[in-house]
Amino acid sequence: MTNLYIFLGTPDCGRRAVLADLIRDGLDGETTVYIAEPERNAEAERPLADVPATVLRSWKFSGDGNAIDLGEPHDAGDNAVFLTDGEDDPVDQIEALAALAKRLDWHVARVVTIVDCKFASAVPASADWFAACIHFSDTVLLTNREGISNKWMSDFKTPYIKNCFPCTFELVKKNRVENPARVLADNPRRMTMIFDEQDPIDDMEFDEENLPEEPFDLVSAPDPYFETTDSGARKIVVPLIGDLLDAYDNAQK
Repeated sequence: MTNLYIFLGTPDCGRRAVLADLIRDGLDGETTVYIAEPERNAEAERPLADVPATVLRSWKFSGDGNAIDLGEPHDAGDNAVFLTDGEDDPVDQIEALAALAKRLDWHVARVVTIVDCKFASAVPASADWFAACIHFSDTVLLTNREGISNKWMSDFKTPYIKNCFPCTFELVKKNRVENPARVLADNPRRMTMIFDEQDPIDDMEFDEENLPEEPFDLVSAPDPYFETTDSGARKIVVPLIGDLLDAYDNAQK
């Protein structure tokens, strides 16, 4: 079975260089790295291209925009590593990746969010965008930390710690993490359950004194980020990343 690793983050957070280190020191076997077509960049991909037993391919959304198109062939080897489109909605991409994993019978081993600390600290409104990514993540990597205070990083992590998020936070230094194997370990630490086989009965809170009087359908509760209104709009609105990137550009100026 192919193990699937998903990497979320903004366009310039340094995912490719970090990925190269993680794959080289944390994964065994043949690896295919699928990079979102709009993010292909030969110069930036050099670190990945030099990793042994690693092939780089593109992915994109299909014509209807709801499913992922990998092109041919589909055989990813032992590991399929997905680099999402940093300028697109992360929730839409996670939903499509969950469907892809189910269709191809891939095992979702790890979901990682890479946080560009310079970007996040300069654009406070990005907190809700990162919150959406971290909701689906097992590990959060803090990168681009030069000039960022320890207090800011502590404040960034505090809401997740207070809300008992199981994900771990790791520091990136010179594109490397202390323990690549720990970052990629196959033990789910994410809030979401969309990648797991769910039994609707597990979501129910019935006991002998609290039984329904009418027949009911056994349907698992949707992930909160996938819940929609009657009009089809998502109930939790994630900020548009384009607006956040524009705000960052303005802050830099």
